[in-house]
Amino acid sequence: MSEPLIVLMVEDSKDDALLVLRALRQDGFNVVWERVQTADQFRAALASRTWDVVISDYRLPGFDAPAALSILQQSGVDLPFIVVSGTIGEIAAVAMMKAGAHDYLMKENLTRLPEAVRREVREAQVRAERRQAEIQLRQTAEREQLMRTVTERIRRSLDLDEILSATVTEVRQLLQADRVILFQVSLQSHGYVVQESVGDGWQPLLGQNIYDPCFQENYIEQYFHGHTWAIADIDDGSIQPCHAEFLRQFQVRASLIVPIIQPNYLWGLLIAHHCSQTRQWHSEEIQLLKHLADQVAIALQQADLYRQTQLELSERQRAEAALQQLNQELEQRVQERTLALQQQAEQERLLRLIVQNIHRSLDLDEILATVLDETRQTLQVDRVTIYQFAPDWSGRFVAESVGEEWSPLVAEGVQTVWEDTHLQETKGGRYRNGETFAVSDIYQAGHTDCHVEILAQFQVRAYAIAPIFLDEQLWGLLAIYQNTGPRDWRAWELRLLQQISLQTAIALRQSNLYQTAQAQVAELEKLHQIKDDFLSTVSHELRSPMTNIKMAIQMVEVLLEQHQIQDERLTRYMQILEDECSQELNLINDLLDLQRLEAGVQSIELENVDLNYWLPSIIEPFEARIQEQHQRLKVNLPQNLPSITTDLNGFKRILMELLHNACKYTPPHELITLTAHVADGMLNVQVSNSGIDLPAEELPRLFEKFYRVVSVDRWNRGGTGLGLALVKRLVEYLHGSIEVESANALTSFTIRLPIQPQSASANSTSANPANA
Repeated sequence: MSEPLIVLMVEDSKDDALLVLRALRQDGFNVVWERVQTADQFRAALASRTWDVVISDYRLPGFDAPAALSILQQSGVDLPFIVVSGTIGEIAAVAMMKAGAHDYLMKENLTRLPEAVRREVREAQVRAERRQAEIQLRQTAEREQLMRTVTERIRRSLDLDEILSATVTEVRQLLQADRVILFQVSLQSHGYVVQESVGDGWQPLLGQNIYDPCFQENYIEQYFHGHTWAIADIDDGSIQPCHAEFLRQFQVRASLIVPIIQPNYLWGLLIAHHCSQTRQWHSEEIQLLKHLADQVAIALQQADLYRQTQLELSERQRAEAALQQLNQELEQRVQERTLALQQQAEQERLLRLIVQNIHRSLDLDEILATVLDETRQTLQVDRVTIYQFAPDWSGRFVAESVGEEWSPLVAEGVQTVWEDTHLQETKGGRYRNGETFAVSDIYQAGHTDCHVEILAQFQVRAYAIAPIFLDEQLWGLLAIYQNTGPRDWRAWELRLLQQISLQTAIALRQSNLYQTAQAQVAELEKLHQIKDDFLSTVSHELRSPMTNIKMAIQMVEVLLEQHQIQDERLTRYMQILEDECSQELNLINDLLDLQRLEAGVQSIELENVDLNYWLPSIIEPFEARIQEQHQRLKVNLPQNLPSITTDLNGFKRILMELLHNACKYTPPHELITLTAHVADGMLNVQVSNSGIDLPAEELPRLFEKFYRVVSVDRWNRGGTGLGLALVKRLVEYLHGSIEVESANALTSFTIRLPIQPQSASANSTSANPANA
């Protein structure tokens, strides 16, 4: 798709101009252009339209590029200026760049011109956007400053005329309008211009009574409901013809009108007139006028209040008494509100502390101690307790926070049981329904004598209780006690008690879950240990008989060969026995190796391993197998790989298991690849095979013991499921890591081993061709 480009060309040669155009068009520009040759033509062209770029020859008859650049700069238009000349020298080119030219090129080599034009046009656009943003920021700041000025003037002054006069003057200056008026509405479509700011040469309207026949019929109801009218052109049909005629007599071409609304009536209008020409009003200007209209409304209300206050001053004594009463009421409300806010803040602080303790700690005793202490301090009570129900609905106090002067109900060697017959008979009574119960004075609450006697023994005079539910069952009660005397419990205190009881239930539930989880973890660890012990024992017990069986099979084969007995079925049966016996021995050995690795008792013998010898040696036994299975092998080993200090047997076992795995699962004609390289002190070896994808959800489980991805074993090769688990343990034992990736029919295992482990001895043995 071609790029539009508008070019003003200063060039006396038409042929040269066409060469420039061809270079631009060949690079994808759709060029609109004009060629000028004199200073007057250049000025006229700059004023005639908007250009994207100026391309100028350096020297023309009677005109040149420096003069053109000077004219462009004097015009104030920010356009890219590029010099294209066949005669400019380096000194002149540098002078042009210093003077403000953006680039210069030689006519005989225009290959760089399209990119230079693109760059400079793009940078000019960025500069224009930046200037526009700066203008908008400045206008926004001016509007905000005007709002602050008007607001401060309203706050500082009670002189309404001064406020309104300054407002219309500053609005006109900011909006660059020809006239701004405040029009006060009266009855029967009449109004009065109470304030005005008007530019020179335009008709003043201040003090005039104005009648608009269309106003009552078409507009007053809409203005009363806050409608704002932005008229860009009175003749564009957006307003009634009668209203357009009405505005024309005041020289108005465009108008912006916002209502000034007082409670229950339309006071008037704040109006900006543009008389010299039509004008599109921007949303920011509309919003500014609306905000100022609101401020004018506030000033009017303030003036009305001031006038009313002046009238009230005539009745000084009553006014002073009323004012004093009002101040007292306000002070009382402020105190009440302040107290309420303080109480709310304390509630929120306490609840945050409780929630933080629940999230931070799993120690239930610690959590409950903090909850009860903070609750007692916040509510300023003498005692806070948690009471737990027993299965028969009797119960005991299990946690407490109490002042030093009162006898504890819960302490070391002290555990208070309270058998409330009513709660036992009703199985929790009202608390089963989630009710919170509060008593201001036990002697005025209508309790039975025995109940009052028990409460008195506990030194209680007033109390409030909230239920604690655990898994939708009533678990116990959270109680606060006032011992020093009666107390009227406030609503916010009871709400807070309910919220604390809910948080306490969460803490109890969290503790129960934690204890359950710990028990499950202990049980799982126990089962895991039993399993490992069993596998170890079974492996040891099976290894000897399986070894004997394998030796017996080998002896039978020797005897058959000595007696020259050749029976195809017998040979096949013997091969089956030998294969199965080998597989069982491999499984037993793998289990024993895994057991030693997981127990941390596997011996490790560090030695210097010559990778240039051992990597090909490890791969060699697999080449024949790969060829038999019609697979392909690719080995990418750089020359002069460094030696690595590691356990050679473990290293060989890792690579052989990965290569065995690749051979087993790679389809015929697919590729097995082994690569190795060294980076950041680590040996990176990758074994990959193509033709098969492993499901993403299976990858994290590949290294689990006995786990096999059956869905990709299309050849039913089977296996113990221990190979990759053993590889992972060996890699980790050698202080390395292993990763697996599978995508786009390619599966790769990458191992990373340190070239020189931290624990490596300086006197390691050497594994190389000389002593292998």
